[in-house]
Formats: sequence, structure tokens, C-alpha cells
Amino acid sequence: MKNTCTKQSLIACAFFLTLFFQETAAQTSFTKRTVASGFNSAWEVLYGPNDSLWVTENKAYTISRVSIATGQKTVLIDLRATDPSINFTSSSGTQPQGGLMGLAIHPDLYSPDPAVRAAKPWVYAAYVYNRGSCPGTNTSCIFTTKIVRFEYDGNALINPVTIISTIPGSSDHNSGRLVIGPVIEPGEDSAHTQYRLYYTVGDMGAGQFLNTTRAENAQNVNVMEGKVLRLNTDVDGDGGQNNWVPNDNPFFNGAPITPQDYVFSLGHRNAQGLVWGNVGGINRLYSSEQMDRTDDEINVIEPGRNYGWDQVSGYCDGNVDGYKIGQNTSADEETFCNNTAAHKEPIFTVFTAPAADMAALMAESNNNNWPTVACSSIDFYGHNVIPGWPGSILLTPLKRNMVYRVKLNATGDGVVGDTSSCFRNDGNRIRRITVAPDGFRFYIARDIGASSNG
Repeated sequence: MKNTCTKQSLIACAFFLTLFFQETAAQTSFTKRTVASGFNSAWEVLYGPNDSLWVTENKAYTISRVSIATGQKTVLIDLRATDPSINFTSSSGTQPQGGLMGLAIHPDLYSPDPAVRAAKPWVYAAYVYNRGSCPGTNTSCIFTTKIVRFEYDGNALINPVTIISTIPGSSDHNSGRLVIGPVIEPGEDSAHTQYRLYYTVGDMGAGQFLNTTRAENAQNVNVMEGKVLRLNTDVDGDGGQNNWVPNDNPFFNGAPITPQDYVFSLGHRNAQGLVWGNVGGINRLYSSEQMDRTDDEINVIEPGRNYGWDQVSGYCDGNVDGYKIGQNTSADEETFCNNTAAHKEPIFTVFTAPAADMAALMAESNNNNWPTVACSSIDFYGHNVIPGWPGSILLTPLKRNMVYRVKLNATGDGVVGDTSSCFRNDGNRIRRITVAPDGFRFYIARDIGASSNG
């Protein structure tokens, strides 16, 4: 790694930093202040209307608005108090990974026109709500996740509408990042022409920790596990659950609606990062994905593509051939890649162990010694503010005390040069980085404590 950025001071647990870019002759440097603190495992941080941050707290199940100027926190909704379908507490029993996770704000809420804001005052949240059967020590409790649309009235989130309530959940690898596409996407008529939601679902941790006997379904297109889903932001008039499913999804059948109808891409392990970026006039959907011992991935997500898990980890380079990955007891990366036309390799990995190192790596039980960094989020930097930064991916790791910057090529479908790192030496478990619209400020959230997994 090279071209390290610099800054000052110390990060405490569970709060948000704002970092201000200051251009100097010698280096890219930042000043820093604490915006707010005392959060209960903040998971998502969005830049919201009126210079605010919107935050999900994954254990408390609250969504809050934070004033960037004063740090004042306003709870917009307490889901444990308002949603009786949440059938477990955070204080007892097996817990889901993530809990309250993704959050997305409809683009119209950012409009300066009050009539536009009032027409679609929508906010979307994804959270685990049901703890089902708990088969035993090798198969964790079976959880279920929902995505709900709320209305924002200026002070609270009200009038919930359930978009989908059948997404599988687990104690591990729920993923849970939720974003809205950057443009209104075309459809067969005005009702089908709208913004779309994109949501990542992990492989449930199949093959590890409490889920060693859980089935691996990342390659099964009719199970939502290990997928990126694509949904409508509003009903399209097709009726029933089909109201929320775009008819042009790559595996759409619709007679009746089944899990494959929602699927946008498959073969994912744990994609906790998801962001749209525009390079060279082309909008692309980027993901960051936690792999096992090697090859955390940055991917360009495209409809109908297969990203390989649990047949491939990272590139089709054969470095894990013969070893167990997920529930695949003996990987053969080259055979899968050569025989799977829809497969798409990552544009970058963080970081790849060569085949010669795999025996020792597979024998290493301490995951802090693995080359993977446990990617927890990404954001796209597209502003012409910091020299050399436009067209970069910013990636947060749970296992390192820095934020990585990866420079994209001129077309946005590859990476040029090496990684650089910024915002170092404040402790690991960095959960989220969010870029302000002005390109000068960055907001960083850090987990409240250590964990053995993501």
C-alpha cells in the first residue's frame, strides 16, 4: 500500500466522525471532529435532507436523524416499539447478524420543491424481524428479514408498508445493504417506470461458526440466499406481491412470484457494501464482499451474472483449488469459470493469497492473520475536489484501522494502480464511510466493540 493520507486525533467507540479535506502542497490531509456519539451499534449512515445524517442502530432497532451542525439526535422510529412482528429481544437467545441493517431514502425527499417531497416522502428499511426454529449447535436459528417502506413526515417515520417479508436470515452473513438506483428506470408504462431498490443477501454463513451444517444456496437461483435482489420502490399495478417485482429482472417468471423473480445477481458470500457510481458517463453498481481466508472482492454488479461463491473465491486463479470454501469441500475454480458463461470476476481483491501459501493459510485459525480485511461498506467518490480522487472506491474494513481508496480506470470497469489508505490509526471495526455531497466531508462510523465475524 502506498500514498498514505494523514490526519490527527483518536476515534472512540460507536460514533461518527466528520473529516474535512484540506489541500496542502505536500499531501492530502484532513481535520476531524466528532459529530455524535453513544450509538448502539450503528450500521447504516446516510447523508439525509437538510444537512443531516440518518442512522440505523442494528441492536436497538432505531432509525435516527442526526444534525451535523449540533450532533442532536432525533429518533424517527423505534421499530421494537412499533412493529409487533419482531419476536425477539437483543438481550437473550441467538441473535441475527445485523438486525436492523439497510436504509434508503427516496431521491424525491432531497428535492427543494415541497410538492415533490410530499408526493413520495418514502424511506426504506431492511431488518430481521422473526426468529424461527433453532435446530441445534451446528445450524443456527432460522431468521427472516423484511423490507418496509415508511413515510417521513418531517419528525417521524410513519405508515409502514411491507414490500417483502420472506428474505432468509441467519446469525451470520445477512449482508443487508440497501440502495436506490441513480436514475428512474424504464418500464412498459408509467407505473413500471420508476426508481428501483437493490438489496444484498448473504449466504447465511453456511459452512462456518453456528452454521456448519446449513445448506449453501448462493448458486441456487430460486433461493434468495447469496444474492443481490432488485425491487420496485412503488407498486406497479401488477397485483399482489408482483406489485413490488420489476418485470425485467433477469430471472423473472412471475407465474406465480417465487424467489428467483427478485434475483438480480447470484453467487455472493457476504456483500455488505453496495453503491452506485458514475465513471465516464456510465452508471455502475459496485459491491464489496467479504470472502473467507483470501480474496475479499470489489465487484461490478450486472443483471444475471454469477459471482462464483462457493465455487470460486476471488479470481479464477486456482489458488483455493482442492480446499474447502463454504460447503464446497474441494474447489476447482478454473473448471467452474470455464463452464459458467454468466460468471464474472471481481475487478479487485483485498487481498489475494497465492496457491503456495494456501496450506498454511487454511491451517491458520486466527482470522486477524488472514489477508482478507472483512469489507463492511463502500462509497463512491466522484467529486472534482481532492486531486487524484475522482472515480475512486472508498472501502471500510472491520479488521484494519484505515479506509482503503481504490482508483477506478477511465471506464469504471477496472482498477488502476495500488490501494492507498486514509483515516488511519483510530482503531478497527470501521462499519461505514459516507461521502458528503460537497466532496469535502467524510463521515465514518465504527462498531462499539470487537466481533469474531462481520
